[in-house]
Amino acid sequence: MEAVSDTALWTAAVRADESLLEDALFVDDLAADLAGEKGFALRDRYDNAGVRACVAERTRYLDEVIARHPSFHQVVFLAAGLDTRSVRLEWAPGTTLYEVDHADLIAWKEQRLTELGAQHAVERHTVGIDLREDWPKALEAAGWNPGAPTLWIAEGLLYYLPEDGARELLARIAELAAPGDILSGDLVSQQTMVSESEAARQNLVLLQEDGSPWLFGTDDPEEYLSTGGWEPSEVLILGHPGANFGRWPGPAIPREVMGVPRNFFFSATRRG
Repeated sequence: MEAVSDTALWTAAVRADESLLEDALFVDDLAADLAGEKGFALRDRYDNAGVRACVAERTRYLDEVIARHPSFHQVVFLAAGLDTRSVRLEWAPGTTLYEVDHADLIAWKEQRLTELGAQHAVERHTVGIDLREDWPKALEAAGWNPGAPTLWIAEGLLYYLPEDGARELLARIAELAAPGDILSGDLVSQQTMVSESEAARQNLVLLQEDGSPWLFGTDDPEEYLSTGGWEPSEVLILGHPGANFGRWPGPAIPREVMGVPRNFFFSATRRG
């Protein structure tokens, strides 16, 4: 698999750890088997409590976004990774999921899920394609209906793209989306990319060394979303109410304080 796909293994390992806690924010029974030895080795390599907390909180936040929108019978996961929401969440009848990611990762994931006897609770289609290619055409070929309401999920994706690419992807999704569609996901701040925090710098160095660097951050998520064709309905700093489920170690630091790493969780609506 490409280097960026290693992050999917690492994220699965973090979800596996969370699932073992007595007060787990979610339970992903497949995460440990999907992570494998490599995923847990990467977890140890990126031994950063803040990043682990962010993955757990982000997973729970997006679980709740999905639960709040049962009327959206199409859900598209962009860079789906090793997410197993098709197995572990309850879905409204008639819902269809579309998982988009690199073809090699999708093929490997399907093989492992079959070996593990995964039972999907919803109709699900996989789309193995690089997001730099014509993924909208592949998505439609998989059955996605552009005329039906869609919930778009961009989890752990946008900061792996250069800024131009991140803005282009946002606008591309908006072109496909119908008015009223919702996009939800996460972003990191530009302050994260330039922070003097030793933990933040070390994390960025390790990701760079492993071929999956973070490339884009913004201190103004509202501007980024708005210029991409979306109306932000919720932009939360990790640690704020609504984006704090008990894993983040302290309060969110106000945006006007510079030099502090931040993670944002967001939901936005496609403008009419």
